[in-house]
Amino acid sequence: MQRAKATSEVNVQNYYSELHKILEKYNLFDKPERIYNVDEKGICTNHKSPYVIAATGSTPPAITSGDKHLVTVLGCGNAQGHSVPPFFVFPGNRMRQELLENKSTGADGDVSESGWSNTEIFSNYMENHILKYIPHRTSDIPVLILFDGHKSHISLELIEWARKENIILFVLPAHTSHILQPMDVGCFGPFERIFNNECHKFMRQNCSQPITRYNICGLACKGYLHALSPSNLQSAFRKTGIYPYDPHMVDRSNFAPAQVFIQEDSTEETCETEDREPVHEIEPVEKDIDVPVEEIEININNVGENEHALTINETQEKTVAEKNDTFFEDREKNLFKKKPRTKQRRYLSKVVSGRE
Repeated sequence: MQRAKATSEVNVQNYYSELHKILEKYNLFDKPERIYNVDEKGICTNHKSPYVIAATGSTPPAITSGDKHLVTVLGCGNAQGHSVPPFFVFPGNRMRQELLENKSTGADGDVSESGWSNTEIFSNYMENHILKYIPHRTSDIPVLILFDGHKSHISLELIEWARKENIILFVLPAHTSHILQPMDVGCFGPFERIFNNECHKFMRQNCSQPITRYNICGLACKGYLHALSPSNLQSAFRKTGIYPYDPHMVDRSNFAPAQVFIQEDSTEETCETEDREPVHEIEPVEKDIDVPVEEIEININNVGENEHALTINETQEKTVAEKNDTFFEDREKNLFKKKPRTKQRRYLSKVVSGRE
């Protein structure tokens, strides 16, 4: 529902116009090595079994691990095709090196109670891991990093750190990562399929050994290296219209679900305008009015009577105001007035039980 509403042509075009301003301001149109995308992907020790050809109506058996632990993989790559080594977030309270067994070169990790990334872990990933693999930066030639606007990705400390390091943090529109984020468009789909195949091979070759958080790192690193290949990264940035810059690269069929909500909003507005009462125009009054002389004399004689009526109305208004003041005072007294205690009824159950 949220994706359908957010993936409108207006939101996407606003995103591309803002991206064009950044690329033009820092002259990054021809510098793919300085345009990066960061995203995270959750994987489980209880992997998905691959598809198997079987007879109609039959269910082929598949063996997976009994325990289910969630591990988050933080991935990053640039438009030139260079990938940053993966960063893992394991469930637990203390980081152990045994969790990174059979890791690929440069891979690192951390722990959290749930296995999901949080603000502290993401800041650690940006400041201590990704900074080692991005090129040198200056105020005139910075590095652009695109990522989604999850609450764990945005903090004041991270923004201040990025300014000092000459890094531009560009947040993608909400609920549009499935068409605008390169990692989601061209990398994490193949990564999930390759990871599941590697887990399936591992389970077949090691029948008595399940997949745990201690051996999942090596399996995920194999899938990461194959999925975030130079060709996949270049294709992902091209398909999302980031490099080469092309605001019309997104397929217009993705905007179709948003048209339904736009039409509903427009119909509601038209219904509201129709329900409103029509405004009647007031006819102008003619300036010159002929009044007989006799009526003028009668009105002059009645001036005293009108003054007497005004004094009566003033006195009536004063009495009404005094009544209002006393009304609120009486109500306040009744609120704070203690009610007299009533005699409590004696029940037979209390008498029998000895409570009275």
